[in-house]
Amino acid sequence: METSLGPLDEVVDRLRRARTDLTQIEVKAAAGGVPRSLWPTVSAFSNRDGGLVILGLDEAAGFAPVAGFDAVKVRDQVAEAFRPRSARDIPGPLTPTPSGVIDIAEVDGAPVVVVDVEELPASQRPCYVTTQGIENGSYQRVADGDRVMGRYGVFLLRADAAQPTADTEPVPSATVDDLDPGLVGTFIERLRRVRPRAVEGLASERDILARLGVLDSDRRTPTLAGLVALGRFPQQFFPQLMITFTAYPGLAKDSVIDEVRMLDRRTLEGPIPTMVDDAVDAVLRNLQHRRVSRAAGAGAFDVPEIPVDALREAIVNAVTHRDYSPLAQGDQVRVELYPDRLEIHNPGGIWGGRRVAELFDGNSRSRNARLAALLTDVPMPHGSDTVSENAGSGIPRMTGSLGRAGLAAPRFDATLTAMTVVLERHGLLSPEVDEWLAEIGADDLELDQQRALALVHRELDVEDQLLRALLGIDSHDAQDVLRSLVDDGWLRYPARPGEAYRRGARLQHEEVRELAPGVFSSPPREPAVRGALDERILTALRAGGELGVQDIAAAAGSTVNVVRQRLRVLIDQRAVVATAPPQSKNRTYRLG
Repeated sequence: METSLGPLDEVVDRLRRARTDLTQIEVKAAAGGVPRSLWPTVSAFSNRDGGLVILGLDEAAGFAPVAGFDAVKVRDQVAEAFRPRSARDIPGPLTPTPSGVIDIAEVDGAPVVVVDVEELPASQRPCYVTTQGIENGSYQRVADGDRVMGRYGVFLLRADAAQPTADTEPVPSATVDDLDPGLVGTFIERLRRVRPRAVEGLASERDILARLGVLDSDRRTPTLAGLVALGRFPQQFFPQLMITFTAYPGLAKDSVIDEVRMLDRRTLEGPIPTMVDDAVDAVLRNLQHRRVSRAAGAGAFDVPEIPVDALREAIVNAVTHRDYSPLAQGDQVRVELYPDRLEIHNPGGIWGGRRVAELFDGNSRSRNARLAALLTDVPMPHGSDTVSENAGSGIPRMTGSLGRAGLAAPRFDATLTAMTVVLERHGLLSPEVDEWLAEIGADDLELDQQRALALVHRELDVEDQLLRALLGIDSHDAQDVLRSLVDDGWLRYPARPGEAYRRGARLQHEEVRELAPGVFSSPPREPAVRGALDERILTALRAGGELGVQDIAAAAGSTVNVVRQRLRVLIDQRAVVATAPPQSKNRTYRLG
């Protein structure tokens, strides 16, 4: 059986080698029927990324089938919870009703029930256990368990469905005198020069500030966006809307080396342009630099481990896109330097239901629309630059800057309530990565293929936009690199269009070794596993040339609906081409 995470037998094999449930895979024995613990798991999967539940296997017995498991009864009970309900129906165990595919399959010749849960649209989340209520019954997935996300998590999920307005709210205790007159003057001068229509017909400074959202409509009270962008000292009103910087001697916060817990510690306050400038300076003071000579004896200059452009973009992103709602105003942006990496943390995950892979696409969407617009015209303390461009160029620019310096692309670790950006201090193909490539038998691959696998090894969400930005190649070449790795069994196509590539059969053992150290002394080398659904579809098209979906399904030994789902992914990756629009009865498919 094919699931969203791959063939069922391979999914079960991963579980058995890991000896535990995984983040997107949960197993329940369900010997006496559907357990109550199923509903928190479905809630968590529905609220973020989807996931797979297998009922009828016993984790304590090495994921062996449960004796006497009544698959039909359990399937029907689960299906009842997933059926659409009218307003007059008795509420189901979950609100709103989850979405997914429920089916009976076999593991080791015994029946199991597979529940392939889909992530709900942003407008329908959170999905919660009905009897527990929305705040106590909304769950999120943490490692291999389900955790109540709490009031703040529920708030953020609901905020995904509409544009937040926290940055436009007036700050009642502040007045126009709390704005920095120097910043305001430079800001308005720039507006008159580069955006004359924005100030057309306005002679009063207060009228201009009100039109641009720096002041509320009363023309006296600063908005939150106006205060943090142009204020004298915004922390007078919001003490925690600051940046903290810490340099640690070890690879973790709790590392103590020669009785030293911190190498440097600073609290950076003031308006956003000042905080960004000071934060970049604090990081640079703690990085190593190398001396580079200019051509023809024209002097020399210092180059930091991490490019300044990448540092600034990462910090600007954090203060621009952090959550400024009342529930998050007690949390600051944290910049933390370790011997191998820089981490930048901000409250609030990715707004708008976007996935990490989509951050590299160059599109601009901001949780704080007013603040983001203001910062395009707010000057930095030195020079003529403004804080940001608000054109979706920040992350591609950051990635390109790192790539030109031989560093890995930024890694984004997003949870529901927080975002962490990780910048490596060392090159992508480091000695450690070279050793790993040799261990898995990938040291003879092309350089771009090795770099793509190195990104997978660093746990990045790898897709063509990321490769394009990092390797300086176009989208078609990036997709060719990824397809070649799929063909050789290193990677799998994404589970859904727009998502990242998944580890293939040749990396499965490596994934489990990292999850459960000690299970293998070294990752076994295996050839690519043939017979997976994507491969069967491609094989059918190689043999048939141009086929309809029913012919492909017959040749691949699957159902039309499942094949259609995979065809959408393969078309998205240019592995397959459709010959007509989706609505056409004459729609056929051929190899890309």
